[in-house]
Amino acid sequence: MIGATTTGANTTSATATSAAASLDRNRTNNRWERNVPVYGFPVVNGFFLGLAGLVLIALVLSAYRELAGLGPVSGMNDAYGWGIWKTFNLMVLTALGSGAFAVGISAWVFRRKRMHSLMRMALLTSFLAYACGLLLLGIDAGRPWNFYWIVFPWKWNMHSPLAEVAICMSIYAMIPLAVENIPPVLERLWYFDSRLRPGVELIEKRLHYFFPWIIAAAYLLPGMHQSSLGALMLLAGERVHPLWQTPWLPVLYLGAATFMSFGCVAGTTMLCCLVWKRAMDMEVLDEAARITAWLIFGWLGLRLLDITFRGALGSAFHFDRFAAVFWVEVLLTAVGGFLLRRSLRYHNPQPMFIGYILSSAGGMIYRFSPTTLAFRPNPEALYFPVTIEILVSLGFISLGILGFLIAVKRLAILPAPLHEWHDMASYFRFRRPYIRWTGYFKYGHFGEDETESESASGD
Repeated sequence: MIGATTTGANTTSATATSAAASLDRNRTNNRWERNVPVYGFPVVNGFFLGLAGLVLIALVLSAYRELAGLGPVSGMNDAYGWGIWKTFNLMVLTALGSGAFAVGISAWVFRRKRMHSLMRMALLTSFLAYACGLLLLGIDAGRPWNFYWIVFPWKWNMHSPLAEVAICMSIYAMIPLAVENIPPVLERLWYFDSRLRPGVELIEKRLHYFFPWIIAAAYLLPGMHQSSLGALMLLAGERVHPLWQTPWLPVLYLGAATFMSFGCVAGTTMLCCLVWKRAMDMEVLDEAARITAWLIFGWLGLRLLDITFRGALGSAFHFDRFAAVFWVEVLLTAVGGFLLRRSLRYHNPQPMFIGYILSSAGGMIYRFSPTTLAFRPNPEALYFPVTIEILVSLGFISLGILGFLIAVKRLAILPAPLHEWHDMASYFRFRRPYIRWTGYFKYGHFGEDETESESASGD
């Protein structure tokens, strides 16, 4: 009897040990060790062509807008001088695209080393979000023929917060974000054409020299303009509902951008791994979820404390649309943060992914509210985007997605285990032998020299 009990205990212990060893082995095999292009999937497919069609429609309608003016193509009026091109594509989507700022600070300033695996994804999504937002801002300009004034600093309105936002955003997108996205391009050129290597190495040395200044600007500029976007709505005074109008609006706008951008970067990475059958490094994703959850609950705490101390909490219990928007925003954000915390207990990517979606949706509602949903210019005023506005907005969002699809399938953006790098080598050797002419497999690009590999196989 005692012997049977002892044998059962030993079996249980052995099973637990085997399960733990298997879990450690899976984590090791799924660990992200470098960035690898998405191979084996065509760039152009039905989804790509559908997005390209939306982009084409948006470009045609944008040309019509330049000829017809803003009136015939938008739902804007004297009370609502900003449409969704500013309030959604710029105010909201650039917050989602602040991953280079939020993930970069966590990786470099707070030394969360696992976050380095997500940096290229963060840089790419940030550049595309800002570039598409700024392009649409140019289309939204009421007098585009005066746009050339931006190159003459003495003509700037130094008392305009909107001018500060536009200048900071433009500089941030054209210099820090653009420069920080150059290394994946140089990497592809270095490996695919040996004749370009001396020039690539020279450019890389120059980049290393300027990178400390670029990184400093990459932290300073988004902090300035994301908070200034909130400061803009301070000028609206009582026209913004008390649940949103607060002296802390710049801080809350910046805080929302941090957890929203973490959700965009980590959530997009998880979606890419799911669609293109890549391994998920749960250690990295758990770290990102932990940081995002802390950001969410810290932001929610500050928001609720601010409403309470200002005496505006009673407005949240009125039976009107403002209270409904407020509770939807708070509940989405809070439930998203709760799911992220819960996913850490079981290392489960499903609640983590849902948590990122819900919290980002709550943050988007918050960023959209002061300019549109909670904006009250007068009791009779009403704004709703017309069809052309919506199509142009969707078209420029589609443009960003197209750029993302091309980049991840041509450049080493998406993180992956090292064996994916070797699997890509095997794929190109057997499926596309003409790439041998380019020297793509030389110089240990896949962990070995091609000539050494051939001699080894010959032996």
